[in-house]
Amino acid sequence: MASQKLIDVYELPAVDNVCNQILREVISLPKISVAHVTMNQGNASLWHQHSRMSEIYFVLDGEGILYYGDKSIRAKSGAYLMLPPKTAHKLRNTGNCDLEHLVFAIPPFDPTDVEFLNDFANEKFVPEEFYYDKPPITALDGALIYGLVPLEERNKLGVALAVGVLPGGRMAIPHYHRISEEIYYVSSGIGRIRVGDENFDVKKGSVVYVPKDKVHALENRSESEELKVLCLTSPAYTEGDFIFE
Repeated sequence: MASQKLIDVYELPAVDNVCNQILREVISLPKISVAHVTMNQGNASLWHQHSRMSEIYFVLDGEGILYYGDKSIRAKSGAYLMLPPKTAHKLRNTGNCDLEHLVFAIPPFDPTDVEFLNDFANEKFVPEEFYYDKPPITALDGALIYGLVPLEERNKLGVALAVGVLPGGRMAIPHYHRISEEIYYVSSGIGRIRVGDENFDVKKGSVVYVPKDKVHALENRSESEELKVLCLTSPAYTEGDFIFE
């Protein structure tokens, strides 16, 4: 369970893993866990699948190719992919720098639910180019958001994930949720967040946990740069659970 309200991902200890990546376990809620992974140049994960877990990969920085089944997609900043159970997959860093990404596991990651497979030689396939196929919408707090989990999957998995964008100098409207816990992961920009009676400065790599019934609001402290965050809610967010202060 989450308890600490502010976490700096880059200060978390790395966890040993068979792919020799820098893996940090970030936070875990009853229905979902979040891990941050840094892959060195030329590195690749092993071809594997999960029987029970669904995963969402979200690319923060760098460039690579994410292989899944008999398909592949260009992994670049902002790209994401949902991987249902029993979907074989691996990620390769094809850029000239580290590749950073987040892995959301639903239910929370279970090391016994990892099946390594003989590597399927699908790297010959030309990867699809990633793009957001829908424009952002304006959330009730005033931020622009791109929803990453379709409604049917939100209902099935019990979680919601979105990219939120605050333009320079803007502050979101303070609000709270009676049902959902929320996690903010700052992917770029600088800002400040209020959680109840506390205020935290945030930057790239900051993770903020917002318990139920806590008034919260993000503020972009830059006049020129957007503040971009991933917003995770569990159970899945609904407009009926959005309450203004």
